[in-house]
Amino acid sequence: MSTGKIPARTAWKKVLLIGDSLTQFGFSKEGSYAALLADYLQRKCDVISRGFSGYNTKWCQIILPEILKEFDPEDIAMATIFLGANDSNLPENKTQHVPLPDYKQDLKDMVDMMMTYGIPKERIVLIPPPACDEKAWKKFCLENDKLFTKCNLTAGKYADACLDAARECGTKSVDFYNSMMKREDWQDALCDGLHLSSAGSQLLFYLLRPVVDSLTSELPMIYPDWKDVDINNLTECLKP
Repeated sequence: MSTGKIPARTAWKKVLLIGDSLTQFGFSKEGSYAALLADYLQRKCDVISRGFSGYNTKWCQIILPEILKEFDPEDIAMATIFLGANDSNLPENKTQHVPLPDYKQDLKDMVDMMMTYGIPKERIVLIPPPACDEKAWKKFCLENDKLFTKCNLTAGKYADACLDAARECGTKSVDFYNSMMKREDWQDALCDGLHLSSAGSQLLFYLLRPVVDSLTSELPMIYPDWKDVDINNLTECLKP
């Protein structure tokens, strides 16, 4: 059950993106999947990014209830959970690593929080972590005095756990990791070995678009197309 005052409903539906740095950078030049969604949904939905660089599922499930309080659940056309890039660090990364069974359960708990708040499971989308180019990320870590604790095989196990969580919860999902790995040049989908490049953002948008269409195709364009505006009756024609 939600707590606190629920915001007044608006005509503009929302696409809410929850995640780590891959979501925080979602409007950047390289990691632009959120920007691509916003462009695709112009005058239908507001795309709202709540991404937190370096966060894992343990941390995000604590802040999720406060994030949800910002919105009327009836206004949420789609909500994504895109986590695992940090959880899947190897155990020597004691700050960010989350054991695989805990990661899966955390995702299920976050889905449950959303559903309890009033977002139907059919509007929730789980996105697995992407593949990791170990060579490129190790180079980045060495150059930036960061601990290198990533393994692409491990990332794949977390991606599978994410898809399993989606199946068990009855939510939607996209198979981002395996879609990357099927590409001959999959490393090009990453700008530094871990974060998305423009090519990776385009791939994620391509995977999300059918899901977005299924959830937003019936939504009207907000305000009429300019060619349909009655210039002799503007006040009536442009009523909200």
